[in-house]
Amino acid sequence: MVKRLKGAMGEIVHPDQTCGVPGRRVADSLALIRDTIQYIKDRNIRTALVCLDQEKAFDRVSHEFMERVLQGFGLGERFCNYVRIMYTDIFSSAMVNGWKTEPFPIRSGVRQGCPLSPSLFVLVIELLAAYIRNDLNIKGIPTPGDAKKEVQCTLYMDDVTLFCTDGKSVQSLLEACKDFGKALGAKINMDKSQVKLFGRWDLCNKLLPFPIEAGLVKILGIWFGGPGAAAKSWNERLAKVKQKRGFWSLRHLSIEGKALVLRNDALPVLQYVTQAWSLMANVARAVNSMVFHFVCHSKMDRVKRTVMHKEHCKGGKAVPDIPTILRAFFVCGCIRITLTNENKDHSAYRVFRFFWKTGMGKVEECNNVQLGPPLVLQGD
Repeated sequence: MVKRLKGAMGEIVHPDQTCGVPGRRVADSLALIRDTIQYIKDRNIRTALVCLDQEKAFDRVSHEFMERVLQGFGLGERFCNYVRIMYTDIFSSAMVNGWKTEPFPIRSGVRQGCPLSPSLFVLVIELLAAYIRNDLNIKGIPTPGDAKKEVQCTLYMDDVTLFCTDGKSVQSLLEACKDFGKALGAKINMDKSQVKLFGRWDLCNKLLPFPIEAGLVKILGIWFGGPGAAAKSWNERLAKVKQKRGFWSLRHLSIEGKALVLRNDALPVLQYVTQAWSLMANVARAVNSMVFHFVCHSKMDRVKRTVMHKEHCKGGKAVPDIPTILRAFFVCGCIRITLTNENKDHSAYRVFRFFWKTGMGKVEECNNVQLGPPLVLQGD
């Protein structure tokens, strides 16, 4: 069932949703948020960045509503019947002080851990995204090169990030969320949802049910919204890697074992940031220092680092060159956005291409052209 459903998800779900659809990933959402914020600042566009957090999103999905959604998408009577069988006449019990309560019916929620659940939830939340896109009162950011298309929202599962350009759009957005909540049973977590304002606004906290963030905002685990966002994202992840290094330092590992730990436990933590921010020079130095302090168990390098990076067959120890790998991951992400066909319908493609073209050549007063990465891709 999962394979059959995923085969149709790309045609059903809008490119704004980057979870649960083959060929899409969280990097698409992060790139869109990063480049759109930079575009807003460069063009001085008044924008409200709204980050919605749903309270117990998986547990509040109405089974009756989900069944109607599947039928509305035209998934077929046979497939809908299979889903109906899995979510009809199900009961559960609770353990209280060692005593099991009487069974009670479960009429909402998708099973966490079930491989089919993410796809079902994405289809349900797609109705909210479609409602927002079709609401003419909600104005987004016009994409460069095509003013008819707008950057309105980007979703990763239940994390919804929206761009509104006026107060009426914000109010219409709140009304859309209320209408969707009544149908689905969903509820916005007012404590965790937040708004970041760019430009001059007359909105106040009384008009919004959630707080206005004056500093940086954290979206999908990455910081955005102002100077220091890239540094804060990298330093936060680097602190987690150092904590992991402390745990592994208690074990007596060989150099080959430590290289394996760095490749499989430390690298993925840092790799996630490269989906939004390029590696900063000071972070690269800190990573190199941390790696060889862990490998050599000393602040002094006993063997030349370039030798340690070589494969065993070339006389090295195969210690991963993490800064180089991270830079390669970032460049590969940029190439993927600009060259692959499946991203050309996504707003991130248009915004990214705009900055790539305008930022690649920087002309100074002396008419000398300095080639370098686009300004938006450089660290703080």
